[in-house]
Amino acid sequence: MRGPTSAKLFGLALLLAADVVDAFYIPSMGPQSFKPGERVPLNVNRVFSEHVPLPFAYYDLPFVCKPQDVRRPWLNIGEVLRGDRIASSDYELTMGQDSECRVLCTKTLTPAANEEAGRFVEQNYLVEWIVDKLPGATVFLKHGTDGAKTKQKEYEPGFKIGSYDKTGGHAYLNNHVSMHVLYEKRGEGRRIVGFEVYPRSIKNTAGNCPDLSDKAAAPLLVGEHKEAVVTYSYSVRWVEDTSVKWNHRWDRYLTATDQQVHWYAIINSAVIILLLSGVVAIILMRMLNRDLSMYTEEEFRDDIEETSGWKLLHGDVFRAPNYGGLLAPLLGTTVQVMYTFIATILLGILGVLSPSYRGGLLTTGIVVFLLMGSASGYYSGHLYRTWGGTNWLKNAVMTATLVPALIIGAELILNMFLWYQASSAAMPFSTIVLLFALWLFIKLPLTLLGGWYGFKRQPYSEPVRTNAIPRPIPPQPGYLKPLPSILLAGALPFAVIFIELFLVLKSIWQDSFYYEYGFAIIVGLILSLTVCETTVIMVWLSLNSGHHRWWWRAFAYGASSSVYIFAYSVFFYFTRLRAGMPDVAGFVPTLTFFVHSLLISAAYALCTGSMGFFAAYFFVRRIYRMVKLS
Repeated sequence: MRGPTSAKLFGLALLLAADVVDAFYIPSMGPQSFKPGERVPLNVNRVFSEHVPLPFAYYDLPFVCKPQDVRRPWLNIGEVLRGDRIASSDYELTMGQDSECRVLCTKTLTPAANEEAGRFVEQNYLVEWIVDKLPGATVFLKHGTDGAKTKQKEYEPGFKIGSYDKTGGHAYLNNHVSMHVLYEKRGEGRRIVGFEVYPRSIKNTAGNCPDLSDKAAAPLLVGEHKEAVVTYSYSVRWVEDTSVKWNHRWDRYLTATDQQVHWYAIINSAVIILLLSGVVAIILMRMLNRDLSMYTEEEFRDDIEETSGWKLLHGDVFRAPNYGGLLAPLLGTTVQVMYTFIATILLGILGVLSPSYRGGLLTTGIVVFLLMGSASGYYSGHLYRTWGGTNWLKNAVMTATLVPALIIGAELILNMFLWYQASSAAMPFSTIVLLFALWLFIKLPLTLLGGWYGFKRQPYSEPVRTNAIPRPIPPQPGYLKPLPSILLAGALPFAVIFIELFLVLKSIWQDSFYYEYGFAIIVGLILSLTVCETTVIMVWLSLNSGHHRWWWRAFAYGASSSVYIFAYSVFFYFTRLRAGMPDVAGFVPTLTFFVHSLLISAAYALCTGSMGFFAAYFFVRRIYRMVKLS
């Protein structure tokens, strides 16, 4: 996901704390002041496209200028995984000193490099440069709150590598950039509050600056299979901007969609879900009370007849699940993933995941996931013993290995294709070794410790005894068969999150900033309530139909909306990523999208599946504790 930001306001409580949140930055992320005449570094990073999910390191492009001495800063693991490849450049920016035009270099493109430039332009690639941790931005003007009288600036990170004429099939490379660096004065120093880039394609003679005043100058054509000479140049302008303070300099990057529409959608979903949940809860409680009263009356009958429905299963409902040795590690890992999501979002709300902290979301998520290994081991070990398991070590190792092995296995296979494409999204070998070391020396020991402790705890005491011989399961009605029931259970939770899901997918695949942690918390709470209630209802219907093997069903019902999430991801791919550009996709970009979409859906399924399972477990224990059984 694109680098996260300081928390967005949600509710009146966060409005009171907004100034504190906006002013909070983690160590080394504080303001940096430059004195007039001091050199301001400009770093290049990568190129990325909103239509092709394959980023590339800027200096890997065969048609750009590359300095002889390239300095690369240390990158955290989140930056590496998101495809960042930050490096120094020869662009000279001196605080307060404007530059009308400077030649960066003149480069002779081979026929292959010329064609490559045309492909990158056609695929709508954007360039990411960085000045004082701010990405170079394309500027858009939006009408202010008072109508057409004023216009507000909005920033879109990155600027186009060129422009493509679809009518004539011509690609024009941007070889001149005008940079506007905005600053505010603080005593003798100046703090950078904005970095705007205005690219232009203009054909000029080798080694000379173009005539920038000539608005009718011919653009620089690329994409042909012939040698070409390209002169790169740039202009720098320093602008004092008193309307933006340093601690609010990211606000222009974070301009959201219409907040009223967003809030309306959230509140509408919440009201519908809460009303529906209330109605379902009332109906469910009435049915349960009726069943319980009927059961009490039957206890006093001399000619007691065979009971029916969920009461009939009291001797089988707590029978250990099939493949419990697989379900326990899976549930333990789901708790770990869920805790990771919660902790990461809370850190985002507190402002710890500042936008200046590049790669902070991924780095924090990985660290929290590793530290939560003890929680996964504990819950897995406790359930494993409850279901009659005896080998705690085997269960703990499986808990630590099962899900990470599947994820890393899929990523390594995909990584080979990314290596072949020379994409910066490919994990370097050193990163793979680091991830393995973190798993071996942090995740595995913590999971073993948690697994041992959970196994030593007394198992859950079930309210009823289990019969020696399992009761046969009668034929199920059509809507309770596996596929229809899963699709039915997942529809309602998906209806709650599909608006927020669009923003998350846009953040992941189209490199926009996701910062609305407040909305994420609200939607997450509504989603959790919906998943739990939906799973409880579906499990209760299964019990009433005589199906006492509810353990795996509860997990599947909770995770069922992930099917819709993956389907929506496919819809997003064809309507957003491929929109208007049907010819740019290739095998590797398509494979990258679908593999990652599948992994994202699986992570979501793990979280909601565990929610549904534990909600159903609590519900089943509760209703069978309410009746007296001999």
